[in-house]
Amino acid sequence: MTNEREISSGMPSLAILIPLLFLSGSLVAETDLPGCQYEFEPAPGGYLFVAADEQQFEIPKRSKFGQVHYTRLQIFDESDPRENNWVYRWANRFHVTTREDVISNQVLISSGESYDTRLIEETARLLRRRKYLYDADVRPVNFCSNRVDIEVITRDIWSFTPDASFKRSGGENTYRFSIRETNILGSGQEIAFVSKKDLDRETTQFAYKNNNLMGSRIAGRIVYSDSDDGSDQLVFVHLPFYALDSRRAWGIRLNRFKQTDPQFFHANEVTEVTHEGEDYRFSYGFSQGLKDGVARRWTLGYHYRDDRFGTGNELPPPADFPISKRLSYPFVEYGAVVDDYTTIVNFDQIHRTEDLHLGHTLIASLGYAASALGSDKDRIVLQGQYDDTIIYNGNVLWRHKLEWSGLWNLDTDSSEDVVISYSTRYFRNQTRHRSFFASFNFVYTKNLNTHRQVVFGGATGARAFDNRLQTGDRRIILTLEERMYTDIHLLNLVRLGWALFFDVGRAWEPGVEAGFEDDYLVNVGFGLRLASTKADAGRVIHIDIAFPLTNRDNPAVNSSEISINIKNAF
Repeated sequence: MTNEREISSGMPSLAILIPLLFLSGSLVAETDLPGCQYEFEPAPGGYLFVAADEQQFEIPKRSKFGQVHYTRLQIFDESDPRENNWVYRWANRFHVTTREDVISNQVLISSGESYDTRLIEETARLLRRRKYLYDADVRPVNFCSNRVDIEVITRDIWSFTPDASFKRSGGENTYRFSIRETNILGSGQEIAFVSKKDLDRETTQFAYKNNNLMGSRIAGRIVYSDSDDGSDQLVFVHLPFYALDSRRAWGIRLNRFKQTDPQFFHANEVTEVTHEGEDYRFSYGFSQGLKDGVARRWTLGYHYRDDRFGTGNELPPPADFPISKRLSYPFVEYGAVVDDYTTIVNFDQIHRTEDLHLGHTLIASLGYAASALGSDKDRIVLQGQYDDTIIYNGNVLWRHKLEWSGLWNLDTDSSEDVVISYSTRYFRNQTRHRSFFASFNFVYTKNLNTHRQVVFGGATGARAFDNRLQTGDRRIILTLEERMYTDIHLLNLVRLGWALFFDVGRAWEPGVEAGFEDDYLVNVGFGLRLASTKADAGRVIHIDIAFPLTNRDNPAVNSSEISINIKNAF
């Protein structure tokens, strides 16, 4: 649903209409004069992306794109006294600004092609997805002789980040030490060396990523991880449907892994199994492009996955030992994306342009894993998702999403590993700086392999409780927040926000007594939000203090819980 615009019309008097016709004619004639040549002035260092004007020219039909100018802004605006100091100037000199060819290789606009506002808007969205750019804008800057000159404006972020971070959530501490460069010599390539401890394992990792291999639309990623319980190797090369009008796509994904999967009861590890396997996927997609406002896509491919389980080294296995499975199957996938987008400020980020997809997206795939192709049993494989906007009117946004996956075993005539998830998010602007946010999520599973659990606790939405305090085969979560997005810009490096929140939910399995005084985990609390404006674009630090309202007599529940997390949203 797009923004509504009011249009008024009427019949002007002839006395008013005739002078207007002469005036409009003189204006049209003026744009065709040789004197329309101009000297391009790039956007200033303090360009305000969130306050950028929309199209400044009335573009006649059958116009064409003219010259494309590229303005690549540095991290700090040295014309701003608050950012004109020796530290920030040194950062600008040390950092290599993203090369012009790296930006131009992602632009959908070509000189001489028919002018299309949609391509301008989509180009800006594509650029804003890049981790090495804080923001991007594409705008017309001049109209002359039926040609529209375009300016592509980007602002870099600090891309070399030696990082030492600490996180606490649900009573558990995690850490991360890394050296990461997300824009090697301005090339848009990313490399990282990481040592981290998450909720499940300690890992040393090397990763490399390039979204435009050799200046093409082909993306590549390599990851090697060595953990205290195994390892993980991933190679992924693909040509995505990078734009709405893309006509083809393909992908090759190779993954091998080995790890230990623990199972939990009241936040404690009680059983475990070793889990190793291979996951290979090959696909080719095709489309007729954007037709009648919808991009419809078909993908054909082959998927091989082999999961094998063994007994762990420290804990006994679950009573029902997980079943090893081998799937080898061709698949067909259908996708549809509606071309309906808008931009918003102060939603999941603080004072930063955010792109919202208002139309629906559908992805549904069907595969047949036959024993004749190498599968251990004959199975039908289903997977997909659907998301759409229920309401959007500028002040209110309400979206929802449905995801599903599962197997149907033709040999036993039964379902396996069924997971259905429904979520919805509601957002209402109250003032320019304040908003109300609500989210609801429900997860239902059936016949999950026993190495998997549905868990609920600090890391999954109940911020005053231990991680994985509750387990079961289904989960329900409701979160309410009152959000404040301030104008405070600490040292011109970090934007500040805060939130009051209420969480309620549970994970359970019908007929199984979980041993809790109250079935639902409920808490209230408040927290700070710190959003970097010069590095790690899109990442928000959450510092929350939560107080439990239920199960306060449980020994595993503290009177309060402080959590520090880094997320991709407010």
